[in-house]
Amino acid sequence: MSSNQKRITVTLEEDQYVGLEEVAADTGKSLSDAARDAINHYLLGEHWKATIGEVAREAIRAGKTNADVLEMVRAKFPHARTTLASIAWYRSQMRREDPEVFTDAQARHANP
Repeated sequence: MSSNQKRITVTLEEDQYVGLEEVAADTGKSLSDAARDAINHYLLGEHWKATIGEVAREAIRAGKTNADVLEMVRAKFPHARTTLASIAWYRSQMRREDPEVFTDAQARHANP
């Protein structure tokens, strides 16, 4: 096991275990590899569905301030190194495409 890997023990329901065995057999992988693939599929497809940029842009479109947007991004991606400058960059890019997008000052005044 490499230093960046962590070991966990998981208890599965019978049907979950059977399903995992089927996936492993169908893909020719070990149970561990099939479980890792299932976890990655969930994290990338469901939990982390949106990217940081998508979360930021959606919040900006909704009229949130840069501080509010940053808070939302950090709530969704707690390990991200996103800063207020990053959020300002997204807002600037969006305003180039659509001048109707609020500036941060306009968002602060609209949401006192």
